[in-house]
Formats: sequence, C-alpha cells, structure tokens
Amino acid sequence: MENENKESKSNGMELLENVIKSNMENSEQNIKLQFAIQDLTTLLNDVQMSLQEGHSINNETVVFFKLEQNKRDEFIANIPTHIETILSKEAKDYLEDFGKNIKWKKQFIWIGIGVFVFTVLVFITSINFATNWYKESIKAKSELRQDILNEIADEGRKIYDENEIKILSDNTQVMQLWIKNNPKKAEDFLRFKDGFEANKKK
Repeated sequence: MENENKESKSNGMELLENVIKSNMENSEQNIKLQFAIQDLTTLLNDVQMSLQEGHSINNETVVFFKLEQNKRDEFIANIPTHIETILSKEAKDYLEDFGKNIKWKKQFIWIGIGVFVFTVLVFITSINFATNWYKESIKAKSELRQDILNEIADEGRKIYDENEIKILSDNTQVMQLWIKNNPKKAEDFLRFKDGFEANKKK
C-alpha cells in the first residue's frame, strides 16, 4: 500500500509538472499571440492612416482637376472668335498699290502666255510650210530629171556612167591592138562577132 501511495504521489507530481509545463507553454504562446495581435493592430492602423491620406489626396486631386477645368473653360471662353484689324493709312495705300501691281502683272503674264502660244503656232506653221516646200522641191527635181531623161531617150540617146565608158574604151583599144598584132586569130574572132551581132538583130 505504501508502494501504491508512493506511485500515486509520483504520478500526481508528474501530472502537476506536466500541467505547470503546459501552463508555461500556453503563457508563452499567449505572449507571442499578444505581440502578433499588437503588430497586426499597428499594421491595420498604418493601413487605415494610408487609406485616409490617399482619400484626402484623391479629394485634393478632384478639387484641383475641377479648378483646372473651370480655368480652362474660362480661358477658352475668353478667346475671341473675331479679330478686328485697324490698318493705318500707309498700310491701306500700300495694299491698294500692291493690288494694282498684281493686276498689271496678271495682264503682263496673260500677254506673255498669248505671245508664247502665238509663237508656238507660227513655229508649227513654219515647220509645216518648210516640210511641204521641201517635199514639193524634191518632187519637182525628180519630175524635171525624169523629163530630161525622157527627152534624151526620145532623141535615141542614153546616159552612161563615165567609168563604164572609160572601161569600154580601154577594152576596145586593147581588142583593136590584139586584132592588129594577131591577124589570123582575129579572123575567127571577127566571124564570131558578126554571128553574134546577126543573132542579136533577130
């Protein structure tokens, strides 16, 4: 029984130690939790203050924007839509002289354009006349040449190239010299020539 008492005492002590230990751990956890809650409360206060500052900045921005919009509207409303200019007498005189000069220059330009167009027309007409004259001149020359050739042909004459006549003359002289130097062979040639001419006449 004493053993049982000792065992129950030691179990009670262990249980008490465990309860004390558990209470201490709970106290530590509670302290940590209190610190965490304080940190969270501080953080929430900071966030709330930042939101309030942001809200006040936003309000200031809205007020500033409205003020700027009003100033801009006033400025636009004050811009004149019509501007009245008052010119001095010298400026009016200058503008009138300038207008007269422009009218004179316009007339001068139109006259220049007219002269240019007239010149182009005269040039084209001159080219046309020159071309026609040249064609007629060539036609007249060729007709005159043909008339001369026809007259020569009617008279029974012909026109030959001087080189051909010279060659023919040289050949004739060579043949006559050959006939003179070779009388026997020349007889055969003369017979052949007479036959050739007779055949040609037929």
